[in-house]
Amino acid sequence: MARTKQTAWKSTGGKPPKKQLAINAGPRTATGGVKKPHRYRPGTVVLREIRRYQKSTEMRVSLKTV
Repeated sequence: MARTKQTAWKSTGGKPPKKQLAINAGPRTATGGVKKPHRYRPGTVVLREIRRYQKSTEMRVSLKTV
């Protein structure tokens, strides 16, 4: 028997909102928080540096010190 593709189901719009407890649903105060500095994902900067140093022809370590 030939394989058939599965037909799509009708979407219900995702999960319903969670009910909040009366303790946690109090008035929220504005917390003028400090914005965290931007950070690249681990390894992104290293890969950028590898590409940069592979393009250049200058020596990273001088031959005098070796």
